[in-house]
Amino acid sequence: MEMEEIKLYDAIAEMRRLTANGETFSMTHATYNRDKRNTNGFRAVRCARLRPAAKDDDVVNADFKLFYFDEDEKLPRVCWQPLIMFFNGKKIKLS
Repeated sequence: MEMEEIKLYDAIAEMRRLTANGETFSMTHATYNRDKRNTNGFRAVRCARLRPAAKDDDVVNADFKLFYFDEDEKLPRVCWQPLIMFFNGKKIKLS
């Protein structure tokens, strides 16, 4: 059986909708620190909510990043949008 897919920006729109409704979502993304040029592998987040996005004036490449809060770890996090691999059990499709 093939895994259900969702386009990246459709997934982000759904993340916004869920967050606005007070709900959480799950996702898995690859990690990458551009300044240090390293990765810590993959991060699976069971319960997340979006945070307000930063402006490019404040954070370099903010338009390409997803700002979220990990409800389990109680930590604010950031990931690169193209590195999101799964959202609520659906495979992310870049298009």
